Amino acid sequence: MTDATRGAFRLGLSVGLTALTVGALHVPQPFLAILAAQLIAGAPCTSAPVFFSRLASATAGSLCGVAILTLAPNEQWVSLPLFFLLAGGGTSFVARHRDMASAILFCMGIASMVAVGFVFPARDLPFGLAHLASLITASICSAFAGWVFAFPKNEHRGSNHTSALAIGLAAVMSLVISCAVLPTQPTVTVVASVTTALALGRGAAAIGQRFLGGLLGAGAAIGFVIITSGAGNDVAFYLLGLVLAMGGFAWMAERFATITSACRQAGAIFGVMGTILPQPEQFMWGSLERMCAVLAGLSIGCAAVWLHKHCSGFSSPFSDPPEQMKNFSLAQK
Repeated sequence: MTDATRGAFRLGLSVGLTALTVGALHVPQPFLAILAAQLIAGAPCTSAPVFFSRLASATAGSLCGVAILTLAPNEQWVSLPLFFLLAGGGTSFVARHRDMASAILFCMGIASMVAVGFVFPARDLPFGLAHLASLITASICSAFAGWVFAFPKNEHRGSNHTSALAIGLAAVMSLVISCAVLPTQPTVTVVASVTTALALGRGAAAIGQRFLGGLLGAGAAIGFVIITSGAGNDVAFYLLGLVLAMGGFAWMAERFATITSACRQAGAIFGVMGTILPQPEQFMWGSLERMCAVLAGLSIGCAAVWLHKHCSGFSSPFSDPPEQMKNFSLAQK
């Protein structure tokens, strides 16, 4: 079995188990669990400490969101700077000292908690705990899928370089814009924005591919929802189609190196829009709303990275040191 095929089976198993779990439990906004499974399935969970680190990161992100909403429930001039600092600095800290999957879970935890509590204060704790359960479910299912379809021993992963400034900027911008334009889907917009900024890191070379992948995933998700609805909303048919589609995007991402970013973005968009559990017939309009929200989040995340790239002269106290200075220090040694 090739690495691309093994990766597709791994992602398909992770997404399938996650969808079964959140569908059976009727978790609110189940797309968050599918998205988390899609984003972290490609990161090896090599040991028990790594696994528990991911669970702790998801929990810490949610608790940071609770702290922001508790300390400044109605003072936006306090809560927004706190969100900027904790989302950006916290995610960067976790990425440096743990792994990228832990950083993804942390930023998704804090973003989902703050987004829903900022727009709908009465829902903050119940929905936030449901989101935390979704992230934990995705972590468990992804770890199990990684054990069944093991990673190659010589698996090489990129460095965990992140931009705290870009992530914090994306978080605040998406929260403000979602409140003004898309108040019904704040979680989608904010989570899509911060995960995009995290995935792009300090570079902006893959922005074009991200947009193309987003459009591809949106079109595929609309077709998938229409076909699923026409097939009578059969759960088995839905799960099979979801697993095949997301596994296919994962296979293309591994098989064709030149379009990796586009395929991964297409899988993420498909996971958000195509998740119509637990009552598919009621979620067609919801899928279209999520399409607008996730594309808005993608645009905001890319804009934040672009702004950070073109304002790189600004030095943040919690950002990574410039690459040129790192190379200079190594040369001196």
